[in-house]
Amino acid sequence: MVIGELLSRSVLTIGPASTLREAARAMVARRVGSAVMHNEEGHPAIITERDLMRAFAADGDLDALSVEDYMTRDAMTASPSWDIIDAAERMKEAGFRHLIVMNETGTVAGVLSMRDLVGALLDRVTDPATTGGSS
Repeated sequence: MVIGELLSRSVLTIGPASTLREAARAMVARRVGSAVMHNEEGHPAIITERDLMRAFAADGDLDALSVEDYMTRDAMTASPSWDIIDAAERMKEAGFRHLIVMNETGTVAGVLSMRDLVGALLDRVTDPATTGGSS
């Protein structure tokens, strides 16, 4: 199975100048764990709930700090054709829980989360067609 079949295509985008509180509120409203933007060079960047926790733990003022202060500037990206196992291994090695998926034209196709991966892998191991069981 390839990641293009299961990634979240409803991508939250936010500007780097947005405050961390604005980012957090948008993420809560959309029920997502990340927001995507582009860095100064036009490359995809991401802010995640983990970044927001880091700012909060540092006693940061969520109304004064910007997304740009905490975003991952050069986020790892993938192609929709990546195998889910390869994607999971790369995310594990890099310590990421969200992976920006880019299409052939260089635009964001979606975001793959660990939740997406776990759901797909659970479906794979519990599906009788893939486990050799009968229906």
